[in-house]
Amino acid sequence: MTLLWKRSNRYEKMWALLISACILAGGVAGCGNQAEPQGTVTQKVAEAPAKQDFKAVTSVKSGQKNVYAVVKAINGSYWKKVIAGMKKAGEENGINVYVGGVNKDGNWELQRAMLLDAQAKKADSIILGAADSMRLTETAKNLRGDKLPVVLVDTMMNTEDYDASYMTNNLAAGAEVAKKMVELLKESGVSEEEEITVVMHVSNLASRTISERLDSTIANWYNVAPKKWKISKAYLINYGDEQTAGELVEKTLQDQSVKDIIACNNSSTKATIAAVMKEGRKDLSVMGFDLSDPAVAALKDGSYHFATIAQNPEKMGYEAVMAAAALANVETVSERDVNTGIAVIDAKNFKG
Repeated sequence: MTLLWKRSNRYEKMWALLISACILAGGVAGCGNQAEPQGTVTQKVAEAPAKQDFKAVTSVKSGQKNVYAVVKAINGSYWKKVIAGMKKAGEENGINVYVGGVNKDGNWELQRAMLLDAQAKKADSIILGAADSMRLTETAKNLRGDKLPVVLVDTMMNTEDYDASYMTNNLAAGAEVAKKMVELLKESGVSEEEEITVVMHVSNLASRTISERLDSTIANWYNVAPKKWKISKAYLINYGDEQTAGELVEKTLQDQSVKDIIACNNSSTKATIAAVMKEGRKDLSVMGFDLSDPAVAALKDGSYHFATIAQNPEKMGYEAVMAAAALANVETVSERDVNTGIAVIDAKNFKG
């Protein structure tokens, strides 16, 4: 597999301006290509358990720095890997690490309350995996104003009020998604003259991570895909509810014009490929993110037209804790924004 590390500063700045404008205008990706929120999903999110309170993931010893992490979708397989990296960093380097977070993606208000709770608990620094890239900016600014370092993990926010960040270059990832998806469709036998629909599946539209992946994928799609291959303006939005994510995909599979589903995060990918394999839809192409159990199963099977963007969640968590501890000791970090890299994995290069 090939790791993709480099950033294009000119390209990234251009897209940052576009995405910021989109979010400021409406808080969504795609500058208007938003599907109406599904009421059943919203109801399920409202009824679900709200959060997991802070708990130590390392041995706690007096005299060590106290790093508090607030994350989103805390029980998701992707975030469990991020937390595993945090735990490893804390245990190996004598740092007390406490992790808490919200169970459903998008619950920024509860995250804000947890950030203030971490401050009250005398955190030496804070790590944030933001559920909303816009609405937590004021809180981050206030924390830093109180001399509390803020380190971002996985998700960038629309502010300069943070001290370090560790995440995927999502603009580059979106470009790779578009390129690989076209390749998969051609391999599956779809003609360039065939009119087909591509569906995008996301957890929510308030995250800059998702916004960047969506907007970059769409922009690059129309540079590399045949003109008759169209991306639907009606996104599948599951709000972090995996059961509903599966139901949305199952319903989408009934539309025979849909030949491709692009899932823009771990939980959406997990639900998408699981539903596709359940139905035995080997005529469909799927592009996703990360290596959930269903993703690994599809890659091992080898007969599905499936590829995924593998991130480095453990590295994100590990490096975020190391930076948070250094900043708490009034040290500087060598690089403020760290791209933790991606790999494009398909059945041909999968080594699991």
